[in-house]
Amino acid sequence: MSREENNRYLRGVADKQLRKVPVLGWLGRHPFRKLLLIWAVLLPVWYGFYVSFSHPSPLTGDGEWPTPTPQVPPGLGQQLFPFLILFFVLVGGSLTWRQFQVRKARRREAEALQHPDAEAYLRLTDELLPPSSPFPDADVFRAQQRALGRILYGQDAQARHELNAVNWRSKAPLLQAMERSADALLHLLCKDDPEQARRLAREALSLADINPAVPGAKLGRVFYDVLIHSAEVVTGQSTPEGLRALEHHQEESPLILIRLLCAWALRAESLQRNDPERAERMLQFLQTHAPHCAPLHRLPPRAPAEA
Repeated sequence: MSREENNRYLRGVADKQLRKVPVLGWLGRHPFRKLLLIWAVLLPVWYGFYVSFSHPSPLTGDGEWPTPTPQVPPGLGQQLFPFLILFFVLVGGSLTWRQFQVRKARRREAEALQHPDAEAYLRLTDELLPPSSPFPDADVFRAQQRALGRILYGQDAQARHELNAVNWRSKAPLLQAMERSADALLHLLCKDDPEQARRLAREALSLADINPAVPGAKLGRVFYDVLIHSAEVVTGQSTPEGLRALEHHQEESPLILIRLLCAWALRAESLQRNDPERAERMLQFLQTHAPHCAPLHRLPPRAPAEA
């Protein structure tokens, strides 16, 4: 049921966003299919007019027009080439600009975690997701991000207050999963309750179920998987697959929060199996990228203390 509700929610969001785009908004549902259909009709019509009127044939001797032989105009490719170049430049430029904005936001997030308190992270969140943001359900994303920032700095009561500001029951399951995941992180880092953290993370993963064909579906579940694997480490129930996933995301994830949580869990796991070298390496990563986030530097109660 969650998948059907989430798919309806995503379709609704996509339709609303497309309606804000000139031309696409006038086409209603499935605008890209309609654009392709329009082009499929217009191009043959344009080509027919071009062939018919750009090179008229002379009359034959008996006063009848000869049957024309379809030929591709020799300059057609040269005429279309500049438009194709312009199209690809515009599309490529838009994608490049979007990637630049995303990387800039991630870099600023990493810089905010260098500050001695959560205020810089909260200000950045409010700047990226202001109340006037046209982004769908911006208040939900802002509440979750502010809660995550407070959790990293050990402000568990304030984090819960941020989450309580949203009526989560009225939201789509995909959005409810965001509240569950933030609550799972709170129980894992601030309340020393990994069992509850794992239960909440599994609930979040179930609520966030969407069609695998949706772009970003696989990436969207990474945070929930990492929460589950981290809780399993603390409870002594880790699996080889889970540990490999933590190692992979700690090294490869573009999201600083994912890398920090993986490093925290891998440090605890390294001490459990008496690997002080890797434990120290993970601690150095945490101290470098989140020097003032005390919950990330503290060992979970079930992990052995360092010698």
